[in-house]
Amino acid sequence: MAYTQEQIEWLHDNGKMPDWAYFQQNGKTAQQNYVEATRRAKEKILKRYEEQQAEARRKAEEKELEKKLEAELEKKLEKTLEKALDDLLKGFK
Repeated sequence: MAYTQEQIEWLHDNGKMPDWAYFQQNGKTAQQNYVEATRRAKEKILKRYEEQQAEARRKAEEKELEKKLEAELEKKLEKTLEKALDDLLKGFK
């Protein structure tokens, strides 16, 4: 059973036909298929790179926020401990 060009495109676009089979049946020249395959590979690599960069930025922001929170907690903890010690030692002065 031969598929129509529309069916071949649909099958490939929906992941039902692997690239190697698509390139054999899509009716395009080897050069056109090569250009298409390299374009897709570049897009995939670029997408992965952008995702990695976004993840690195997110982690850096998270780390910076964690530092700020830690500094703020230390400040508040120091004040609270100082007050608690002053309250405990009030009678000994």
